[in-house]
Amino acid sequence: MIQRQPVEAQEVLARMATELTLLEPTRRTLNKPFPTYRLRAGVVAALSRAVAYHRRGIDGMDQKIIDHVREYGFITNRTIQRIFDVHVFAVRDLLNDLRESRILEKIGDARGGKGVRYGPGSAFPK
Repeated sequence: MIQRQPVEAQEVLARMATELTLLEPTRRTLNKPFPTYRLRAGVVAALSRAVAYHRRGIDGMDQKIIDHVREYGFITNRTIQRIFDVHVFAVRDLLNDLRESRILEKIGDARGGKGVRYGPGSAFPK
């Protein structure tokens, strides 16, 4: 077993994420000094049966949300909760990330609650 200091390990993981594009930091830990990394969806797909687990990645969630907005023109917090069976606070964080990246934006004048709808933002994929 080879052990490395945390800073050394972080440098290796960062190279695997940027240069080799094998890993990606999780959305929740992206801005931390030592983020948590996971295999990219393409890597998991390429490994196919060699990987004993399959996860529903954030990118997969993003794509399903984008597909829903394309089909219906909007999405709500509650709809995402039902689609992915996740807690309201996890959906809030996901929607905030999608809004910060300008993929989604709020539609209408609703400030909070059940009336808030999210539609395509300026960076919404074509």
